[in-house]
Amino acid sequence: MIKKMSLLLMTFTMILSLLTGCWDRKEINDIAIVQLSAFDLMPDTGKYRGYIQIAIPKSIGAGQLTSSGGTQQKTYMPVINYGENIEAMTMKLERKLSRDMLPSHRRIFIVGESLARQNIAPMLDLISRSPKNRLRTYLVVARDTDAKSLVETEYTLEATKEEALREIIVRKMQVPSMLRNFYASSAAAGIEPIAAAFSKDKDGKVLLSSVALFNKTTLVGYVDDMQAVALTSLLGRKPLGDVDVALPDQESKLSVRVTSLSAKKRVEVSSDEQPHFILDITATGRIMDNRSKLDPSDPAVMEKLNASFQEQLTQSYQKLFHTLQTTYKTDNAGLGQSVYRKYPKLWKKIEKDWETIFPEVDVQFKVDANIYQIGVQGAPYYLREDEISQ
Repeated sequence: MIKKMSLLLMTFTMILSLLTGCWDRKEINDIAIVQLSAFDLMPDTGKYRGYIQIAIPKSIGAGQLTSSGGTQQKTYMPVINYGENIEAMTMKLERKLSRDMLPSHRRIFIVGESLARQNIAPMLDLISRSPKNRLRTYLVVARDTDAKSLVETEYTLEATKEEALREIIVRKMQVPSMLRNFYASSAAAGIEPIAAAFSKDKDGKVLLSSVALFNKTTLVGYVDDMQAVALTSLLGRKPLGDVDVALPDQESKLSVRVTSLSAKKRVEVSSDEQPHFILDITATGRIMDNRSKLDPSDPAVMEKLNASFQEQLTQSYQKLFHTLQTTYKTDNAGLGQSVYRKYPKLWKKIEKDWETIFPEVDVQFKVDANIYQIGVQGAPYYLREDEISQ
């Protein structure tokens, strides 16, 4: 029995010797947690500007506290610096910090429009080389402004700006805008990357209504509103958008909220090996407001409204592809990827010429759209019965 116990004790001792502690552990007081980064190219000097937002853990943990003077404590510290190139700028940012920079908790990476239009390849390369940079960070373009200005826009609903921007992307337009999405699209066959584009409205508040279009790693333009919704639906995302519908003989309109929108891409090849695309689009919606004198509860009226809803959605997709094929000539919808997946041998033949083929390919739209919800009341409450149109 004693021998058995000794053997067991020896075994446990050997096991304990193999166990190690956290060899790279760092105290919270030794690290600077990056919440947000914003990079700009300064057009007047040609230098790069970096802005990082560092979390102040004690303020975050304490919640919304006030100092003895009655002012609200900040939950983050901004750090700004400049450099001749992106790496030099990043190094100068680090030298301003008394702690080791930790970017693994970063949620948002904002790129100013000037930098995005030049080329973000050097920035993407810098990010990808460090395992501490997580690819679930959202890449955002500051439209018609610089990244620093967008970051400094007041937003009091959330404690920090990166939380506000992330929630807007996730809850409102669901743009596939993470760094991992961008890397995957830029490296994949037959599709170009996109990113969420925030701008400032006339009151100086942040607004997400655009999707930034890239050709390789260079920003070429934007699509807005329902065109942006149409593009994200082609990439498998949920919609958030309104469509105005009306009858041909009516000037007043109804707003229909698109509640579901799915788009499937089909590709067929002609005898001369020319790809042809068919988009099967299915949508449902609900009436949000009725500015007309129509009664949607009338089946005859609803049939006409469904036809108008379908026509408006068709036009949104037509305008989107006119923008992609004619204005920017970049395949952000992934039509080439459909060819690559279904006809890999054909794709191998046309891949090098896809940029010149894409603007000329034929795209047809088959849209099935229906309004399923009209609200509590069909015609507006304030109308008398003799004022309701049929």
